[in-house]
Amino acid sequence: MELKITFSDYFQIPSSTLEKYGALNICLSSDLPLFIDPFLLFASEKPEYQTLHNKIVSHLVSLKNIALDKNTSTNLGLFQFREREQNWLGFCKYGNKGKGLGPKFARDIISAFNGFYKDFGDETISAKSHIEKLTLMGKGIGRDFISDFTTNLIFEYLLEYTQSFAKKHLTPNQTKTFSVRCKFDNKFKTWMPRDFVLPYFYLEDGDFIILTPFDILTKDDAFICSSDLYASFNKIASSLENSTLRDSINDYFRGHLPISPKKNDIDCAITATINKFPEILDYYIRIKESEKDRAKAISAEKREKEVKELEKIRGFCDKIIATCRDFFVIKPDSYAESLKRVIYLKEFIENNDGYRIFYHNGKTASEETIQRIFRLTWISSPYDVNSEVNNGRGPADYKVSYGGSDAAIVEFKLAKSTSLEKNLRNQTEIYKKASKAISDIKVILCYSVIEIAKVRKIIKKITNSDVIPENIVIIDASPKKSASKV
Repeated sequence: MELKITFSDYFQIPSSTLEKYGALNICLSSDLPLFIDPFLLFASEKPEYQTLHNKIVSHLVSLKNIALDKNTSTNLGLFQFREREQNWLGFCKYGNKGKGLGPKFARDIISAFNGFYKDFGDETISAKSHIEKLTLMGKGIGRDFISDFTTNLIFEYLLEYTQSFAKKHLTPNQTKTFSVRCKFDNKFKTWMPRDFVLPYFYLEDGDFIILTPFDILTKDDAFICSSDLYASFNKIASSLENSTLRDSINDYFRGHLPISPKKNDIDCAITATINKFPEILDYYIRIKESEKDRAKAISAEKREKEVKELEKIRGFCDKIIATCRDFFVIKPDSYAESLKRVIYLKEFIENNDGYRIFYHNGKTASEETIQRIFRLTWISSPYDVNSEVNNGRGPADYKVSYGGSDAAIVEFKLAKSTSLEKNLRNQTEIYKKASKAISDIKVILCYSVIEIAKVRKIIKKITNSDVIPENIVIIDASPKKSASKV
């Protein structure tokens, strides 16, 4: 069986070919949690990136003018943007289907343009206008807006970028011509189609695939973001050259603080101050504009970390293919198959240096990491494996099923969780009943021997036995000494 988890795997080209071209070697089984940061377009020295940044802002300004036009009814469709899943970037744990920016977002941004952000595009304090400004205050306009809006506005460029790569590095049978709506016609206010030769999945109705330049991607938060704004408030206020404005802002801020303020009190005071002095946002953005090089360095580090994580996971998948071919034989017993994969995961982490996946720069990974890795043990399996299944009682980590009558629930927890005992007693049983699953497995990831002892104590308390039940699997992910040092 041949593993085809990344773009280079699927199209049988060296990963170095993508690296030389400057494109990210995307994963074709699940979105990578990266997105295009428009600030990196602004900060770049490449003229084509700066042109793209101007195009994004210009389109947003035109939408603002439409929102402010009282003489015509507002077309909500102009303010809605589908997720472009073909770039395989986003926040889905499995697959590439996101929600995009729908009617609620359209109403939120129209309201914002008619309120706090009515002056967007007319800034004089910052060197340029930045779409990230709209995420700094208000509700309903967050990180997803930056990702989906930016991708849609530069989609024509990404299609051309991918087509150029495909024509140079792929064979004719690996590409197909697609008609894609990607160019906005300002006269008719509609997206017009263009034909592109693009890589695609080799199926009768296989979708096309889009590559993205590596140097415009980031992770977690954009360089200009709300959390950074609030953390930088004192720096912004103290750096104001206008002493009258500086004193007014500081006095207003202090006037909204109670005695012995807590973090929430400080955040509320900052919000009130920005609403009173909205120019604070422009001064904050001006500071960020002066930190272009820092933005590029931070994003580069985040990208490299994600690539290394993907390389680790590919190594894990290679091992599955080489040693566990029986994983892919049809055996309609979801519980047994799930438990087999959990035990394999335990063996890999504890005895084959798999624990290294969960550490980066001395920090331990979240539950999400082991959830993603577990999903990869089901590559090409005929079982239906769904993550975050919500059947009325909250989302379960995984529901594994084969037909309507054979199903199992798999839940992952960190030993350090303060609610572990409560969850072990109740959570999976609730999910099992809601999903009509016949079996459940609880997997607990421990980062130290102290955590292992804690978990064993909790299990003994729950079961009144020293014997750990088969369906509760403890995984020791603590750092291991090399054999030569043991």
